[in-house]
Amino acid sequence: MNTSEVKAFFEQTDVYLTYNYNLRIRAETVGHFIEGTHFNEVLDMPCGTGDISAPFLAQFGHLTMMDFSENMVATAKSRIAPTDSHKVTFVNSDFYAFPFAGKQYDLVLNIGILAHISDPFRFLSESMALVKPGGLLIVQNTDSRHWFGRIIHLYLALRRIIGLDKYKLNKVPERDMIQAIHDAGFEKVGAFSYNQSFLGFSRLFSNNAKYRLTRKYFGHPGLSRGSGSDATFAFRKSAN
Repeated sequence: MNTSEVKAFFEQTDVYLTYNYNLRIRAETVGHFIEGTHFNEVLDMPCGTGDISAPFLAQFGHLTMMDFSENMVATAKSRIAPTDSHKVTFVNSDFYAFPFAGKQYDLVLNIGILAHISDPFRFLSESMALVKPGGLLIVQNTDSRHWFGRIIHLYLALRRIIGLDKYKLNKVPERDMIQAIHDAGFEKVGAFSYNQSFLGFSRLFSNNAKYRLTRKYFGHPGLSRGSGSDATFAFRKSAN
């Protein structure tokens, strides 16, 4: 997987929005993790369509929305009311190329990125460095070792074999990811997981139906009914 392939995939915002029941679930999960808390400086990388962070702008002093997809940034801009534009900075840039110059954030969101980036553990390392001591990191990952995660990768491999897909997701084991974050001085303070893919049957269900089915079988953050392959975690960075 290379940067040009990832960028081309995410420039297709219609593909991303087709499965927006996942955006709704992820946004609700983030909302649960940050409920009742104000954050002065927030980084949403990648911000995608803005559906994850924009709904909580009232809780942020300032929000930086970063994505290397021009179309994603344009869509995210449309999520921000003109009266709130002074609270948001949009950055259309490669994460690794952007000069953060030592800046840190009270909250960093990494949603929908680890399966698409060539070196997820390098990304995590650099992203964690952007979190202030005592700050919060919220990260989403599809566990490649979970039984359903293995089915997803097998299904996608078969699609590539018969020529329906060329795009390949990388594999990030949840246990390894959590260990790397713990080793960097973070403590897990929240988690919610579910199986987010309906595989080849996805087109048979509306987004609302997929949302209702997911909530029925997996519950809500704070009231989880099962363990799935797609997990969103909240980690608190040590204040020391």
